[in-house]
Amino acid sequence: MNIRPPAGAIAALFVALAASLSAQQPSAIDLTGVLQRAGDKVSEFFARAQSIMCLEKVSVQKLSMSLGADGPARRVDSELRLAWEPSAENPTPEARTLRQVLRVNGSPPRRKDHENCTTPEQQDSEEQPLSLLLPGERAKYAFTHSGRDLVDRRDAIVISYREIRKPTVDVSLVEDNEDCISFDIEGGMRGRIWIDAQTHDVLRIDRSLSGLIEIPLPRKVARRPGVNPYWTMERLDSSTRFRRVTFEGPQETLVLPIESSQLQIIRGAGRLRTSTQYLSYRRFITGARVVPPQ
Repeated sequence: MNIRPPAGAIAALFVALAASLSAQQPSAIDLTGVLQRAGDKVSEFFARAQSIMCLEKVSVQKLSMSLGADGPARRVDSELRLAWEPSAENPTPEARTLRQVLRVNGSPPRRKDHENCTTPEQQDSEEQPLSLLLPGERAKYAFTHSGRDLVDRRDAIVISYREIRKPTVDVSLVEDNEDCISFDIEGGMRGRIWIDAQTHDVLRIDRSLSGLIEIPLPRKVARRPGVNPYWTMERLDSSTRFRRVTFEGPQETLVLPIESSQLQIIRGAGRLRTSTQYLSYRRFITGARVVPPQ
């Protein structure tokens, strides 16, 4: 027996289906304009944040095969500040975070702490992920609009990005410790950016590898008996969240990082989860005055 639904029911079904498909598609935006305004806010942030310091509390946890904790975490407290030096030749350079280690596992740092192969002791400075939104950096990425989301109850535009450059790896041995290998990966990253729809401040930025990356070991290490000459980076995922911080005297509100996390899985070198909190922001009004946030 054949049953044909009423024509009105079929029409209603198509209308509902079209509405559902439309809701799943990101609404059109001026992507270039959004990136330009977000880049302007990043430039303002870099220029202003040079007078701000904070306490960075890092927990570095080795992981088992199941990604559970493998032994106690290593905890490092450091003082952070931002370095950004525009010039006539390079008006929008990449910004870097400068670090001074204060305590390791609750005690003042000792020389042997720097012999540990985990970060952040081995990183006196590091690249700021927000640099990709600067005018001179955006051409290195492909950007697409990925819809809307809420971050801390703020309406956010979600932008996906992919680094155009193929990955390259620069590998070296850490000075005075040939058991520690340092490497920098350039290119091959992708991720998402959550941009405040009203203010165009960045509220969150995520990064991950586009695929597996082989890391050639330094010759001194690769020549050792039984050592595989390559590591394979399987995952390098990171996420940083930002929030408004208000200072008094004079009053000023800035959007600053509050927490970040990173998961690193290297075939041949193990697994590591790094969790970071940014606390106790202080603003320098003059060379001798520090104004804490309220």
